[in-house]
Amino acid sequence: MVDTRSGKSIAPSEAEQARIAALLREKKEKELLKHAKLKAIAKEQAAKKKRLEEEMLQFQKEKMLQIQREEEERRRVAEEEAAAEEKEEEEEEPLERRRGEERGEASGTKEEDI
Repeated sequence: MVDTRSGKSIAPSEAEQARIAALLREKKEKELLKHAKLKAIAKEQAAKKKRLEEEMLQFQKEKMLQIQREEEERRRVAEEEAAAEEKEEEEEEPLERRRGEERGEASGTKEEDI
């Protein structure tokens, strides 16, 4: 029932009511499709975000492992260099003693005894 300006009430015909019902049904179906598409897009974005976060975590783990390996390598090289220097010093020390003995110098204990 629709009221007009003149105050008369008119009822739409059955064909008109069926057309309106079909339009409303169609509109509702379009809304449902729209919501379904939006939901699918949101789900896809959530999956993509999760995948990117997992990739980022994996990248960070790999980077940390690489940094640890590099630090261990630097430490190992430094230890090897320190050991090599220590060995060189040990080799030089007896040479200096031998040179002193060749000149006739004693170890220093004889001079103290005199």
